[in-house]
Amino acid sequence: MQYQYKNNFIGYFKFYYRIVGKRMIFFFMLTILISFLDGLGLAMFIPLLQSVSDAGNSGAADTSSMGELHYLVDFIRSMGFELTLNTVLGSLMILFIAKGIMRFFQLSYYAALRQYFIKKVRTQLIDNLNGISYNSFLKIESGRIQNTLTVDVQRLFQTMKFYFDASQAFVMLATYMLLAFLANYQFAILVGVGAGLSNLIYRRIYKVTKKASIALSSKGSDFNSFLGQSTNYFKYLKSTNTFAPYAKKLKKVITETEFLNRKIGNMNAITTAVKEPMIVTIVTIVIFVQIRFMGASLGAIILSLLLFYRALSFLVMIQNHWQGYIENIGGMNAVATLLDEMASLKEENGQTQFTNLEKGITVSNVTFKYGDKTVIDNISIQIPRRKTVALVGESGSGKTTMANMIVGLIKPESGTIYIDGTAMDQYDLNSYRSTIGYISQESVIFSDSIYNNITFWAEKTPENIERFKEVVKIALLEDFINNQPEHEETKLGDNGILISGGQRQRISIARELYKNTSIIVFDEATSALDSETEKSIQENIEKLYGSFTMILIAHRLSTIKTADTIFLLEKGKISASGTFEEMIDKSPRFKKMVSLQGFH
Repeated sequence: MQYQYKNNFIGYFKFYYRIVGKRMIFFFMLTILISFLDGLGLAMFIPLLQSVSDAGNSGAADTSSMGELHYLVDFIRSMGFELTLNTVLGSLMILFIAKGIMRFFQLSYYAALRQYFIKKVRTQLIDNLNGISYNSFLKIESGRIQNTLTVDVQRLFQTMKFYFDASQAFVMLATYMLLAFLANYQFAILVGVGAGLSNLIYRRIYKVTKKASIALSSKGSDFNSFLGQSTNYFKYLKSTNTFAPYAKKLKKVITETEFLNRKIGNMNAITTAVKEPMIVTIVTIVIFVQIRFMGASLGAIILSLLLFYRALSFLVMIQNHWQGYIENIGGMNAVATLLDEMASLKEENGQTQFTNLEKGITVSNVTFKYGDKTVIDNISIQIPRRKTVALVGESGSGKTTMANMIVGLIKPESGTIYIDGTAMDQYDLNSYRSTIGYISQESVIFSDSIYNNITFWAEKTPENIERFKEVVKIALLEDFINNQPEHEETKLGDNGILISGGQRQRISIARELYKNTSIIVFDEATSALDSETEKSIQENIEKLYGSFTMILIAHRLSTIKTADTIFLLEKGKISASGTFEEMIDKSPRFKKMVSLQGFH
């Protein structure tokens, strides 16, 4: 579904309709009905009371000053009702009670529509984010995604609110204009010309505000991005006393953002300030022209004056609501652009569902480049089921890139990766990745409890609790959990800040075991740990040998001594492979690496 829109009233309507469907039309109809009831009630109050007053004074109602509106009075009489004060007030009371009931339904429906709207847009954004490829994700700034999901979605909904408010005010304006035209068509034409001229002022303001609104969304994305980096890298910035210079970048964005907010505020101040002076000026000029040049009496235009003063109030309301719409249109543009951009980056997926690895993984003549640089150069390897292979080599040799291709994060530019003899692109990649555990140097720990981190928010059913206890035991976490004040419900803090690196890695391992993976990738999983903790985690990993298909990416060669097969990558190629002892015998390069790390 495309979310781009044309910059006009109908284009905006179609955009909202794509999101909320027929709910849009129903709410629009409620808005029009309430507007009509309001306009009819207030408009009829004056002529009907005037008619009653005239009848009380002379015995017969003088409706000559009502213009064509006398037909409404005639209609009441034709229904068999005497045109008394009681009849008039009773009719008005019924009319406004009906309006109140309709208003209640409108506001109640509005609350439900708001919930549906924001939920639908945010859900669609998350679904589109889930559907894009890893490479595509790297092209989108995280700050932009965060700002769109939070601030811009709210601003988008505000545009729809202002859109409906402006539409309602337009119906009110049309109602009063029609009644005023029926009362005095000359007055109506003159005021209409004046209102049209006044709108030229607002058009210029809208143009400036719209440009500032779009720029404001962009600055919001920048601020979120820089702010996220300041918190993620706070330790580095603080320890190196570089937070202050980095803060200048943040302050600059804040200054630019608030300048745009001030600019929008100034535009709003102008529209608010000229509201009443413009109305009074237009009405004054029209009255002068009618009396001086058209021979109309002041009494004849009093009714039209009252109707038109209210009509012009709604004209200004339209302009103010539209001003609010334009102030928030940057959010609409940001959401629509990101939705369509992510939809265009949707990951290609096969149809075959993957359940479990039965035979193994074959990498056949695979090549991958980053720009012009070849990182993987025509590599072919075999990874049998439930065997452990290790990828070793210098930084930049292609180890992590190879692992990323095996788990389906990136696609080779040439060659094929086969899973159980079937090309990977034939599988539904989500079903394949569901069987993969990935543990990196930077453990992924969510700001939640130990239980939720390991089970990924699984319900506490007896089966899930039993499964939790099993993986906790395998990952050697029992003592750690039992010593916590709230046991498995203990919160771990932001990114696991409240626990050690070794505990974070054990929790990561437990999580991958909990979901019944068949393939586990350890990407430099112990390189950030001290020697004692590394040895303990390594023992955990070695206990998993034979139970899973494991891929170890290692810099410290002591962690892969017991791997079934070791592949040495040099300049994007496999220069040697074999067991640890075989590699020492056949590869001088590997032997030197072992020697430099001081063990055998």
